[in-house]
Amino acid sequence: MSDGWILAGDIGGTKTALGLFSPEDLQKSIHSRSLPQARVSERYPSQEFSGLIPIVETFLKKNRSILNGYPIWATFGVAGPVLENRCQTTNLPWVIEGEVLEKNFGWKKGTVHLVNDLVAMGWGINVVRSSGGVHWLRAEGSDKRGNAVLVAPGTGLGEALLEEDHGSLRPWPSEGGHTDWAPFNPEQVRLLQFLWTQFDHVSSERLLSGPGLLNIYRFVSQGFPAPTLLDRGIPEEHLPEHITQAALDGTDPCSPPTLGLFVEILAQEAGNMALKALATGGVFLGGGIPVKILTFLKESSFLERMAQKGRYRELLDTIPVGVLLQEETPLWGAAYEAMLRMPV
Repeated sequence: MSDGWILAGDIGGTKTALGLFSPEDLQKSIHSRSLPQARVSERYPSQEFSGLIPIVETFLKKNRSILNGYPIWATFGVAGPVLENRCQTTNLPWVIEGEVLEKNFGWKKGTVHLVNDLVAMGWGINVVRSSGGVHWLRAEGSDKRGNAVLVAPGTGLGEALLEEDHGSLRPWPSEGGHTDWAPFNPEQVRLLQFLWTQFDHVSSERLLSGPGLLNIYRFVSQGFPAPTLLDRGIPEEHLPEHITQAALDGTDPCSPPTLGLFVEILAQEAGNMALKALATGGVFLGGGIPVKILTFLKESSFLERMAQKGRYRELLDTIPVGVLLQEETPLWGAAYEAMLRMPV
């Protein structure tokens, strides 16, 4: 592999993480089934910058002595749809363009690649699935080849299709989180009717996200004697984390059934995605929420509900299901994607 550095980025509405990787170090970590280590990495508050270029400038200036003039291959995972190596970010007033980054820093044409953040996370599964970065809810078959899917509830609902490619997983972007949500039973029909009073379109993201968790809580707590968490003056943006913690601690009567309904709906969506991709290689749960509720997930009926698809129950009962544990998975995935593009 030619001399050079890999610059990887995970760009989100709250924070931007950058890491500088040696391709040789990255290859060694994959071959030794250990989690990769960046030579240097930094996190920056995204909202304090006018765009990605000032963040990259700050990072490169600080690490100029390490770079030592060697060429850079960069991949940035960005929260938003990427079209023709350009992205209008979803939760930031930024436009990021690969060609503009190349010209600004004097990098060779074609060295900067933008990918959706779920695509970066999908690439990262290749790095973490054999190195302790996945907690398996069902491990049987986790070493088998086959297509896989990624379902990642966090600030929103991200999804990706993972195509089996000679033993590796090649991610393909999807905006499946914004497709129509369908109820499973009478209680969920009532939930849908409740959401119809607020939204013209009820997508899966309206339920499987931080704001979605709050939507479910409002439904569950209807008519419940005060005080609920809604009556405690907690800022709305912090309510999802309070609901999750209260469900785990048992300190609020509405939170456990809220989280239980959330997990049921997550299982249904995971099963839907698994059928659409024939994901015999696995269902992976990423994003900020699953790892935080891992204890609850392990004790829930997630696997049973995921398999409730009529004639395909037996197939879904054989699919491995894992939770991504490492927050750095998208950053490592961006580095992995850049490594694949580097000339030998």
